Amino acid sequence: MYNFSDISIVLVETQSQGNLGAVARVMKNMGLSQLVLVDCQTEIGDESFRRSCGAEKLLENANQVTGLSNALAAFHLSIGTTSRSVRWFSAVHSPSDLTKNLVSLSSNQKVAIVFGPERTGLTNDHLKYCQWQLKIPTDSQFVSLNLAHAVAIVAYELYQGSSASRSAPKKPLKLAVKSQVEAFTQDLEKCLDEIEFLSKQNPEEVMMTLRQIFSRASLEERDVRILRGILRQWRWYAKMNKKS
Repeated sequence: MYNFSDISIVLVETQSQGNLGAVARVMKNMGLSQLVLVDCQTEIGDESFRRSCGAEKLLENANQVTGLSNALAAFHLSIGTTSRSVRWFSAVHSPSDLTKNLVSLSSNQKVAIVFGPERTGLTNDHLKYCQWQLKIPTDSQFVSLNLAHAVAIVAYELYQGSSASRSAPKKPLKLAVKSQVEAFTQDLEKCLDEIEFLSKQNPEEVMMTLRQIFSRASLEERDVRILRGILRQWRWYAKMNKKS
């Protein structure tokens, strides 16, 4: 069973004080305590505390960060919540599916569930840092959910699922943290640029596809070390060939 202290709710560019308070309240209702605010567009003010209804400490302890990439650097898994169809995600998870997928992870794996701005939701620039997509089923004629309502649905399913899931997987995954995977991805991009692979393609499209390939692979720390070792050897070999 996953540990609730390892799950963070990440809110990106939140604009409403009321939503901050309502999110904090439902998090406390469902046993979640880790709140991360990325590029928050409002302050945690009087309305936030009124709407939190007893979850003031959760708001006071919220981690405020600049930039989603920075916010997710220490997490092993990031899950983007959006109702949009995003072509590069290989699978779309529902809230009820989330528990059984999280159970496949080993203990002490940090998980971020990311929610976007009230006006736009998560953009492609946000979603490129996410490894899984989470979609809340709604009527197709009206898919937009209030931010706090969306968090409430996901938090409820996590709470229900944690009570039902008691057995640990035989071979749990121990994922590399996002910063390790991101550093490898940036190294790979430089290598691909050096051999002029990216110049012949749409570089952003290619790198987005590669990011999702790595996400589907659920890279562990040892995997990343090996891949980075390959890149070091690649650069050494290219350097030696230039000399000769």
